[in-house]
Amino acid sequence: MVVIHRDELIELCRNALLTAGAGARDARVLAEATAEAEVIGNRAVGVGHLFDYLDGYAKGRISKDAQPVVRRAAPAVLDADARSGLAQTAFTDAFDDLLEATRESGLAALWIRNSFTCGELGYYARRLAAQDLVALAAANSPALMSIGGAPRSVLGTNPLAYGFPRPGRAPVVIDQASSATAFVNVRRAAEAGEPIPAGWALDRGGEPTRDAAAALDGTLLPFGGHRGGNVALLVEVLATLSGASFSLDAAPFHEGSSSPGIGVFVLGIDPATFAGSTERLAGQLDILCAEHDVRLPALERTAPSDRVELEAAALQRLKDAAATDQAATSTQRIPTDEH
Repeated sequence: MVVIHRDELIELCRNALLTAGAGARDARVLAEATAEAEVIGNRAVGVGHLFDYLDGYAKGRISKDAQPVVRRAAPAVLDADARSGLAQTAFTDAFDDLLEATRESGLAALWIRNSFTCGELGYYARRLAAQDLVALAAANSPALMSIGGAPRSVLGTNPLAYGFPRPGRAPVVIDQASSATAFVNVRRAAEAGEPIPAGWALDRGGEPTRDAAAALDGTLLPFGGHRGGNVALLVEVLATLSGASFSLDAAPFHEGSSSPGIGVFVLGIDPATFAGSTERLAGQLDILCAEHDVRLPALERTAPSDRVELEAAALQRLKDAAATDQAATSTQRIPTDEH
């Protein structure tokens, strides 16, 4: 493993995106979001997933000159058309209006449609929580998962995230897929020729499998049986209300030349509407940890590090994608344990 500074990772990601044809603004927004996913440890949607974006730009699944259109559909409702571009950029364009609407009404919602995949969904909740708001986010994706006993994929991995502020400390952010695992984890196992745990997937014939390659040809499974499927269905409804593609209708995010056109739903709630609610909530979380031995990574997370640990092969692949002059901009190695 190699450890590099967060700012260096952002620059490598930005250069790779510019090389792939992304506009300067999209490259900056997505590079920062990618580095953030790595910093918090959500690597499934960090640098590894960035290569899906690079391929998306190269093959036309992501528009290189998309200009999101944001409108206030109602006093507490915003609608953003990503126009086959990035959900992260559409969210950035709508962010100030969403904050204003949330503070005016106590809560407000944003729907993003016609976008590429959402990336790390916690990114959206975290940005609102950093502004002292409670946040909920949901996004669908191209169909990769079975629910209700279906032998083939009918919904995406459809993640759900939420976040809330804690005065003087890092906000709490929970981000999880509705599937038993992320698609990229199965793809990584297939590339490495490794088996996957039971309960992750079905093969093409609808039978349980531990063969990662067979799983890629089949379908993922929801976490917790039908309960995870119920969550995925709720996410599908929330994410597509403004006209985004249903998972069954969405083009693949990892191949082809068409945008998936999926949707993202973000809800902001202003705790200031309820006197003392933020401090009360933070106090209850402290009680859960101190008196009841609750141990959750999201509750224990502190301020993010400015260092990122990457596999050497992934870092080299990123450098190659960025067309980096190795002699001029070689990564400085920071002592770390080898894994």
